[in-house]
Amino acid sequence: MSKTVHNCTMKTIIGVSKKNNSVWRVYFQDIDEQDNQLKLYTKKINPLLVWFYKLKKSKVHNNICDNCLKEFRFYKSRFEKMPDFCFECEPEIYN
Repeated sequence: MSKTVHNCTMKTIIGVSKKNNSVWRVYFQDIDEQDNQLKLYTKKINPLLVWFYKLKKSKVHNNICDNCLKEFRFYKSRFEKMPDFCFECEPEIYN
């Protein structure tokens, strides 16, 4: 029997955890090749790579656009700066 393996590009890393003396896992979102939607995946990782993935982890943040004064949500990692404009007012920044 052949087993289908997901191509791990890890678009957005959500978390890294270890439960009950088990193996370390990274939780991430990626685009599914079959239906082109974001899906949640998990992957077993080496304990030496835990800090690498923890530094790349992203969180959902809220901000208010300076142009249209609407609230918008976005993913931001620890070292990225906060955007001042939403995706509708400044689309070339996010592409």
